[in-house]
Amino acid sequence: MIRVFKKVLIHPVFIFFLIALLECIPYHPISEKIAQYEMPKVGDNFGILNDQSIYYYSGKGKYSYPSVECYFSLGNPTFDTPYKDGGIKTIAKSIADQIPLLGSMCGKEKLKVVKNKNNIPLKRYFSTNYLLDNFSNLSHVLSYLILAFSILFYVKYRNNNYFLAFFFCFLGGGLLEFVQYFFIVGRTASYQDQVLNCVGAILGIMSFWFFKKLVFWKYI
Repeated sequence: MIRVFKKVLIHPVFIFFLIALLECIPYHPISEKIAQYEMPKVGDNFGILNDQSIYYYSGKGKYSYPSVECYFSLGNPTFDTPYKDGGIKTIAKSIADQIPLLGSMCGKEKLKVVKNKNNIPLKRYFSTNYLLDNFSNLSHVLSYLILAFSILFYVKYRNNNYFLAFFFCFLGGGLLEFVQYFFIVGRTASYQDQVLNCVGAILGIMSFWFFKKLVFWKYI
């Protein structure tokens, strides 16, 4: 039973199925900012629509962030983090003008920052959008490296096995790009992704060739 399970795990059809699941995850673009006509909460970072300035609200007034370095030095999340996950709240200028400016966040007198209860940076790191934005290229290369290696493992005794591995990786990658373009929300076909798929396939073929030259290959 365990032997059969192992064969299924490394079978190219199963691996391609996993790749298809990963590549067909919908991408939900960040919605356009809408100004809120309400006061920020204590501990909120807030900005004004069509204004790049960012402020911290202490409950008594606002403190400005003089630079991007200052903003991130205090442990704040990235600028595109949604407000519900601890990001920046966008409020109307008429509301912001009512809040007195008390100083700078990184001035001589350090302000004790009250952390917003909504600030959950780890949640963002495990979101599909974060993973797609930051690890998409790497995932394409690794996925098709593994797929090519798996195909070669199962067709290692056939003629033109290297060509077959590359052909099926190229065909499978192209098919998934087609599916993304026409059927998956927020995803689109990309020549760059297909190139990365081919790079991964070539690396997989090279890896297989290398392992095949090793002495212990006959025991696999």
